[in-house]
Amino acid sequence: MALLQRDLFNSPYAGVFGTTNDVLTLIPPGIPKDDMEAISGALGTTVEPVTIGGSRVVGTLVAINNQGLLVSNIVTSREIEKLEELASDFNLRLGVISDRSNAIGNNFLVNDNGGFCNERLGPQTRELAQEILGIEITPKSLNQMDTLGMIGCVTNKGGLCHPDIAAQDREMMERILAVPIMEGTVNFGMPLVGAGIVASSKGAVCGRQSTGIELGRVEEALSLF
Repeated sequence: MALLQRDLFNSPYAGVFGTTNDVLTLIPPGIPKDDMEAISGALGTTVEPVTIGGSRVVGTLVAINNQGLLVSNIVTSREIEKLEELASDFNLRLGVISDRSNAIGNNFLVNDNGGFCNERLGPQTRELAQEILGIEITPKSLNQMDTLGMIGCVTNKGGLCHPDIAAQDREMMERILAVPIMEGTVNFGMPLVGAGIVASSKGAVCGRQSTGIELGRVEEALSLF
């Protein structure tokens, strides 16, 4: 298990650019080969370069767990072909979300036990997400915010969330995601930890600006020991 500090495209917001489950990590093309190898080693996954709608902000546009992969409807036909190949190779279901709120990575916070989604998503969108990800999904704002994928970073072993989250929201997260949740920050005090971390059950990647205290909190929260 490893906690790696890397800036992607000179940005400390790893969770904006990348997303992962326990076997597959999706990041944009253009990252140096040695960084890709280091990310693969830290997360214990296969790293694949992709874009969504030609965009590099893959973490904002994709939600993933070990059962399925949800992408925004801005995805192109060529990108879908590659994602279908990856889904087949890694035994994942693939779904395309057709919703006006198309920042899919921001709209969902999930692991293999359960998840949350933006309350503004329609019931058909939530039903499709539940089918693809194989979990029950609760529509809910957390900390009065609906960008759930930015509020927290969760795996099947633990989670880190916004430091100012209400106690009842954190308790709900623990109940629905079935993992312990701790509060914390990354990147020298940035509270939107989901935008700053990419994490599997085996490791995590966060920005170089994160302090030693923050890194220790990430390791403890995600059980990276």
